[in-house]
Amino acid sequence: MDSTDPPRSARRSAGEWLFQLTTITIGVLIALSFDALLKWNADRTLLNEARATIALEIADNKRELDAHLAAFDARVGRVDNGLKLVGELDAGVEPTIHQVDLKFDFPTLNNSGWQTAERTGAIALMEYTEVQRLARIYALQSLFSDTLQPMFVTTNEAGALMNAPGEPFENQATRDAMRARLIQLRAYLALGQQLGTQLSDGYSKLEQ
Repeated sequence: MDSTDPPRSARRSAGEWLFQLTTITIGVLIALSFDALLKWNADRTLLNEARATIALEIADNKRELDAHLAAFDARVGRVDNGLKLVGELDAGVEPTIHQVDLKFDFPTLNNSGWQTAERTGAIALMEYTEVQRLARIYALQSLFSDTLQPMFVTTNEAGALMNAPGEPFENQATRDAMRARLIQLRAYLALGQQLGTQLSDGYSKLEQ
């Protein structure tokens, strides 16, 4: 045996070390692949749940909104009755309108599914164009909902004038205030109709 050759035991130790290193490396790669697969499955589940929740939310909102839009003519008719009553009182003629009902139902449009998707990171898993479409529709929904608050306030103000004690419409200042509220309310109704129609169309496109 050549004195320069490494001992047999040393060669065996190097081989065992290489085998162990290879085994460990393969084990780490398998573990990383398994973790990546688990994360992929978790992300896919989160994305599917978010999409399903948002789809149900939009469907519910559309039903609520469409029912609100269907009653638009009836709401405007009640406001017009109020304006007619004030006009007849101003003219000093016998009123043909004896009762004005300004009780309106306002739709409740939810966005909890969209907000939850944002907070859980599901939106980051969606395609960019999909996020754009959803963001636009929820922005329009928010704009429509913002019109309901002043409409609600104006309705309450008009109702308070109409239901004041005594004979509130005998006073010219009260009739003027009532007319101003009703005209303002009619404008809010028209704006809500316009935005609501756009929103309903947007819901329909998303459902398709």
